[in-house]
Amino acid sequence: MQAGRVGTRISKDLPPGRRRLAETLVALYRHMNPASLGTAAKELESRGYKKDPSEISRYLNGVRLPTEAFVLRLYEAAVARAGTAAVGMTRQQLHAIHAAAEPRLCSTCPRLKRENNELRRSLKQVSDREAGLEAALAAARERASFLPVPSPEGDRQELARDVAAANHVAQRTGDLHRKGKRSAALALLRETTRILTPAESAAALVLLRRQQHKQLAETLILTYGRDQPHDAVIRTAVKLHDYGLPDDAGALLRAAMK
Repeated sequence: MQAGRVGTRISKDLPPGRRRLAETLVALYRHMNPASLGTAAKELESRGYKKDPSEISRYLNGVRLPTEAFVLRLYEAAVARAGTAAVGMTRQQLHAIHAAAEPRLCSTCPRLKRENNELRRSLKQVSDREAGLEAALAAARERASFLPVPSPEGDRQELARDVAAANHVAQRTGDLHRKGKRSAALALLRETTRILTPAESAAALVLLRRQQHKQLAETLILTYGRDQPHDAVIRTAVKLHDYGLPDDAGALLRAAMK
């Protein structure tokens, strides 16, 4: 391998200690300024360390962990060629870098890293959907707030806002369910439980029941009862009872106790 290409194959999946050692070795190698790995191998052999150029390449790319003897011979050759000031590190520092390098590579780390990145992307998508849902619910509440209801009927005004937000959720989840996208509908419903008020949650459940979405309704009960604070669950159960759904109110309370 030509000198200029050495170090270009250091994998991003290397653990941090091994990666730092490989980068340090590449820097020392470049201070030697050899014409090729073969030239570098001959220089190291003259210093009492004989290794095949292909093996040296594996050291420099982090694929293999070199012995401390190799690291020191490489350091000596770099200092002899460029000087201690140019190399910019001591033997003690080099020893610490070598000692910190992981002795074995994790065979599953690249896969885990990919899965972790995919999880981060999924979480961002969930966060974006939640932000969009919050905006849509806010718009629904805002539209409802302009209904021309006389002040003595303030309860009706509040009910209108609750139903507006609940209708938005029931419509979106119901549409997804009818299109066969059941997983998406259930995921949206679970996200929704973190946003709706108790009154809106009760209204949403009523609408899902009226639209014959049994699975969505039961998911809302279980998710809301399990994830929400007890005081919110109690207020929602009271609303359900007022709506004439005592069985759902009881199921919600039982879900909260599991």
